[in-house]
Amino acid sequence: MLWHSHDKKSQIVQDGPVGTGGDDKSPAARPLVGVAFGSGAARGWAHIGVIQRLCEAGIAPDVVAGTSVGALVGGCYAAGKLDELEEFARGLTRRRIFGLLDVAWKGSGFISGDRLTELLNTHLGGVTIETLPRPFACVATEIATGHEIWLRRGPLVESMRASYALPGVFRPVHLSERWLIDGALVNPIPVSVCRALGARIVIGINLNHDIYSTGTIIQSPRRGEPGHDEPMSREEKAGASNTMRNSVLRQVFGKPDNGPGITGVLVAAFNITQDRLARSRLAGDPPDLLISPRSGDIGLFDFDKAAASIALGREAAERALPFFDDALNVLS
Repeated sequence: MLWHSHDKKSQIVQDGPVGTGGDDKSPAARPLVGVAFGSGAARGWAHIGVIQRLCEAGIAPDVVAGTSVGALVGGCYAAGKLDELEEFARGLTRRRIFGLLDVAWKGSGFISGDRLTELLNTHLGGVTIETLPRPFACVATEIATGHEIWLRRGPLVESMRASYALPGVFRPVHLSERWLIDGALVNPIPVSVCRALGARIVIGINLNHDIYSTGTIIQSPRRGEPGHDEPMSREEKAGASNTMRNSVLRQVFGKPDNGPGITGVLVAAFNITQDRLARSRLAGDPPDLLISPRSGDIGLFDFDKAAASIALGREAAERALPFFDDALNVLS
């Protein structure tokens, strides 16, 4: 299905039919609730805390949509694998992150992303979007046209991978005869997707409302720092054994005394752009409830700060809960 807008570059191409998909597990007493998981790199772990607190309060979403890291967390939630994702996130150290960064010596991204894909496939291999128990879609961007692509069918892992394929960092993903990159370029917080999938009440999660904060730089841990002396997995040993590779990664991600590296500059510029786009889209199509974790102290590469990020997500959801009742009273 193809919807045309006045701006050809903002066309939306939906990969798969719009519909409820899967079994309707929504409570009969309330309208369908959708959650739009926004982009935000390492701050995405806050999504885990948000959705956990919402579910504890009896607000388990019936419809899920995600962009970039929001596609990763939203997809794991939709597949019933949120606990496994939380365990993985809480176990990350700088060394383990460094071991997952498989430099792509050829192609259009610094990192191939194959190691992360292998980890996802251990839990989600063979899972397709259309077989999920609740409607799910993730947003990607087609390179050739700039179209917004809604991925609604096919392998879950590949769709999530396309949605978080940060330009210049991860390789683009080839799906359905299209080359796809990060969906945050066109729809950072996919409120519109939740509405199209039938949600009457939409909760948006904005991870970048306080984007004017300092980021961090990934670097190899030094001796004596947390995570340095812990045992390394086979994948981590393979990632850390190549001196040339490590040197390239330091150049790419930068060093504190020399300022940000190539990736730091790319990600900072990318996030400034998506922040402006998110503000514009939220103004035109606001969610019924917006949850904004105060994650300014979580750098865009601080994937090892999952515990703090998850806690911030829970706090943000707690603050927002009273406003959900207001939206429910109006929209029921």
